Amino acid sequence: MFVRELMTKDPVTAAPGETLCHALIKMRAGGFRRLPVVHEGKLIGILSEYDLRRHLEALESTIVLEAMTPDPVTVSPAATLEHAVALLKGKEIGALPVVYNGRLIGIITASNLWFPEPRPLPNWLRQQ
Repeated sequence: MFVRELMTKDPVTAAPGETLCHALIKMRAGGFRRLPVVHEGKLIGILSEYDLRRHLEALESTIVLEAMTPDPVTVSPAATLEHAVALLKGKEIGALPVVYNGRLIGIITASNLWFPEPRPLPNWLRQQ
């Protein structure tokens, strides 16, 4: 099987200039743990719950660009699922943006592949 067969197509994204508060609202509404960050159609980073945690006191005044992880590990839609699993486990990350010709077309997560996240999930976002 290939990544394109299990990925979530056209994922919800964040813009680099939006606030963390706005990104958190998107994450909660969709039940996501991370959002790809896209500028002019190109993937420039990924924002995770872990990134948000570092800025809890300033969610309304901090922009995504300041908190995101730049240049995330990505995968091609033609990659095998075995390759995606190896990347996720090897890098100890929970998701891979799927990129084709420099454009974000999807995301594949540990949940899509039926294995646990590499780190325990924080409860702090769900308690607020």
